[in-house]
Amino acid sequence: MKFEGIIFDLDGTIIDSYPVTIDAFIKVLKKWGKRDFTPDEIYLLLGPSEKKIFSDFVRKDDLEKCFNEYLKMFMDRLDEINLYDGFPDTIIEIKRRNKKIGIFTGRGRELSLFLIKEKGLAEHIDSLVSSEDLKNPKPSPEGVLKLCKELQISPSNVLHVGDSFLDITSGRLAGVVTGGALWGTMSKKKLMEANPDYLFNTPFEILNILTN
Repeated sequence: MKFEGIIFDLDGTIIDSYPVTIDAFIKVLKKWGKRDFTPDEIYLLLGPSEKKIFSDFVRKDDLEKCFNEYLKMFMDRLDEINLYDGFPDTIIEIKRRNKKIGIFTGRGRELSLFLIKEKGLAEHIDSLVSSEDLKNPKPSPEGVLKLCKELQISPSNVLHVGDSFLDITSGRLAGVVTGGALWGTMSKKKLMEANPDYLFNTPFEILNILTN
């Protein structure tokens, strides 16, 4: 199949950020939300932006302080957040083959843009959509369809790669081809249950299904 563009999820797919992200969520929600969460519970909350998740557990008056504390924890451990093996090389090769690249992330827009710039990806990305740009976050197809429109590609000619069942569901609802990123997923079982069209053990395997 001739794909004209690839949409990637960010966290757990391109950048190995779950340990830092989840630890920060657990700590700030314990302090500001007065509630204990397990890592698995936090993982299942991810999809909306950080502020939207916090708003479900933290008083409105404390929301900004909670987010700022989360942001400080995250930034203090930025050196622990790295690209997965295979990036940015896979993205560079995809661009060399004249494919467009979009990122669809549940993370807030400002921090997402900072991360792709910090990790040397910005020059290779054609468009980014975050949950803050949408009325409906993953697993709604809204973000995938918005990216297809911005990239000017029919959904049927797009491959959407992500580590979460939310990524696969949003892709399937949007009518794109889906690929599960096994290298970063925290729940292979839930990812498999979402029935992706392809499963990739490494980012480089994506290149095997791209025609020039």
